[in-house]
Amino acid sequence: MSDLEVLQLAAPAAQALVSCMVTDTWLAAKERFARLLGRGNEEHESAIDADLEESRSAVVDGDSSSTIATEVWKARFRQALLINPEMARELRDLLAEIETPNTQSQTVNQSMVARDHAVAFQQGSGTQNYYGSSDTNDQ
Repeated sequence: MSDLEVLQLAAPAAQALVSCMVTDTWLAAKERFARLLGRGNEEHESAIDADLEESRSAVVDGDSSSTIATEVWKARFRQALLINPEMARELRDLLAEIETPNTQSQTVNQSMVARDHAVAFQQGSGTQNYYGSSDTNDQ
């Protein structure tokens, strides 16, 4: 496995890992990544688990920490892939599972009716919608 191939896999793996740190999938993802990087060695897996938790705490506590954590884990994935090139297939499989979650679509539908001179405000995704007539203050 060439260094370029390793980097092409290590970078998205680190990004996916750090992205999982701030989602509900964290516990499952952490376990899977620790097991993958631990390669069957329980002590090594436990140490990686602790490192993952430390990284997650830093990411949750500050914005710039996610960039640092991504670089740290990219280097760790790179090192692991250079030592164990056979890990590449397992890592690709894990990334495919993470990138295509088994959850339903996260679409939210809202509806609202404004009647009898009422004014209603509705907001979703940073856009506020106003429903009502402009003559509500005329009376």
